[in-house]
Amino acid sequence: MKAVKIILAVAVVAIIGFFVWKWFVKIGDVGAIKPPTNQYTARIESEISSLNNTPVNFFCPKTYKDIQYLIKDYHEKDFLGKNESDNNQWEEILSKDLYSAYAPKFADQAMYVFNGSEWKLDDLRFIRNEVKMLQGSEYLEQSSSVSNSFIYINDILKKYDEIAGFISTCNNFSPSYYGVSDYFPNVNDKVQKSRTYINSNLDNSKVNNCERLKAGLREIPKKLFDKHITYLHKKINENGSRYKEFNYQSDYSNTIYTPLKNQIDALDNDVYGVSDNVFENERNTLENLLSNRNRDAVDYFRQLNQQKW
Repeated sequence: MKAVKIILAVAVVAIIGFFVWKWFVKIGDVGAIKPPTNQYTARIESEISSLNNTPVNFFCPKTYKDIQYLIKDYHEKDFLGKNESDNNQWEEILSKDLYSAYAPKFADQAMYVFNGSEWKLDDLRFIRNEVKMLQGSEYLEQSSSVSNSFIYINDILKKYDEIAGFISTCNNFSPSYYGVSDYFPNVNDKVQKSRTYINSNLDNSKVNNCERLKAGLREIPKKLFDKHITYLHKKINENGSRYKEFNYQSDYSNTIYTPLKNQIDALDNDVYGVSDNVFENERNTLENLLSNRNRDAVDYFRQLNQQKW
């Protein structure tokens, strides 16, 4: 009798355990079971399988779109199953399998670009558009490895855009004021920022692989220095010969020569850090140009005074 009670107790526990297991464990419903395959589903599965073997050194959006089209075409023609339910179910299964094959493959292909030194603009444009499209898919599982790889790719693109935008701003920088007494804007912050990016490896190990960005950052101090020199050249050429507007040399000197000379003297290579030879040659050229205009002014006022007497 005691043995019977023990057996009954074990049986009850087993039954309770079974129902608890059924409650917590999600048993695949009928919809998760693949319907019978046929030549059309087999062909698409083969195409998807071949996508897994695509190398990472080039993108394969055409293959992805071709398979997408094949699924859509076969589904519209009811080729995927013997009945509507099977046809629809296969369309969903194959679409998800295609995404599951292509999304990680694309991520690997994008990282192949980021691991190299030549980041082609066309590749970046494709990566930017493709990751946006793939992130918007209903088949993407949040917090999955693929989802995390997309977040990482976007972080890389964001930092790339930040630095590329900064380089563009510096390259297109232009002073707004060209008055005789106006000084060239202080660009020390731009020069220092370009150096900070370089010293910090562009704030991202992948972005640091992009040689175009690093070259652009290295060129910023010299380009801004050249803009400063061009700015002073322009002002000397436009104002240095205005001495005929004045009655006295002192007025010309105070209004034109001295402000321009002070701006030449204010050139500071501690800001730009170009080679000493380049800096001295450019400054000497400016000083000679201004001195020539000043000698012309001296000659003009000398002749003017002689005429008066």
